[in-house]
Amino acid sequence: MALVNFLKFSADSGAIISDEEYWNVFFRKRMHGDNLHTLLDSETAEILGMQVVYGSVGYPSLHREVVTGTQQAVAHRVKTQGKDAFPRLKDIARLAFELLQKGIRRRIDQKMQFYYGFKTDDLNRGSYTDGGETIPIKTEKIRKAAGKLAQREQTDTLLKDVLAAKAAVFGYDADGITGYYLAGENSILGYVHEGFEAIGTGKYASGMVFGKDFKAKTLMMRQAGYDPAEGLLELIHSATLAGDHFKEVGGNYNFMVLNRAAKRPEDRIQTVFDDEARLASEIVNAFRAEILSRKDAVACLRSLVFEAKPLQKVEKVLFEKVTDPRMLHYLLRRYKLRDIEEIVRDTGKKPSRKGGRS
Repeated sequence: MALVNFLKFSADSGAIISDEEYWNVFFRKRMHGDNLHTLLDSETAEILGMQVVYGSVGYPSLHREVVTGTQQAVAHRVKTQGKDAFPRLKDIARLAFELLQKGIRRRIDQKMQFYYGFKTDDLNRGSYTDGGETIPIKTEKIRKAAGKLAQREQTDTLLKDVLAAKAAVFGYDADGITGYYLAGENSILGYVHEGFEAIGTGKYASGMVFGKDFKAKTLMMRQAGYDPAEGLLELIHSATLAGDHFKEVGGNYNFMVLNRAAKRPEDRIQTVFDDEARLASEIVNAFRAEILSRKDAVACLRSLVFEAKPLQKVEKVLFEKVTDPRMLHYLLRRYKLRDIEEIVRDTGKKPSRKGGRS
């Protein structure tokens, strides 16, 4: 499983975030999840006037099929039909959903072929072909068992993971920023009208962050949207809180920022992974620990992400702005907050405001 959250900042901008952790067959932890993928190459994005990101949760190989299949199909249709091939983002979301369903059905058919020697279409037809001979499916017990598998009422361990696969399609078109929720198990393609979505293991913790923030805003504030750096603070907060309290969420929290209003095409989508993403999470964690003010946290994120200032300079400012740099040092080393307070109180040394990286 994984975590994928997105948040609409305004009609023109928003961001989507995901973690790196994935558990294989419920027990083997892997920390190299790659869950965010753009569905349009630069040329196709320019022709359509869109940018679209696919965020995946669960079963990596299935999502890889969906991503590559969607990328290839969109590029081919646009090349042959022009921008009319996909008038809106919802058309690309529908294509991705169809490929997701197709991938799930293929895996179900593989299981049926292995267990019973025939597939879903054969079951519906009442017979299958073997060596040129048509064989009727007469045994009622087999028909019922195969029917439960075909209708997703019965699964095994691996197929259960396949059915649990979910995704988000987030991006912009002529109508602005929008997003869709895709669920394989319930065959859902849903338009997300709230402006945010959280899917995956830690969705309930993430929803608490979004809910608390929205509840604190008036209707006019919510309609005005977010300053991008402020919105990014809430989005990263939603991911880190989920990682603190739920399994299968962790590692770096990588994210992509979309800006439809940017003049240069290369500025309309920004990918923030690895060291920059790590520092962004550290800024948010300092804010969560109440050693960095909201104003300073937003300013640090703006410098790092939207002004592209060097990572070392942003980190130096972070250590200068926290209430006590020693607390930030211990926080980043994963000390417990109560231990940090006791250590800082007992040492009594003059705080050092040097950053943690050379």
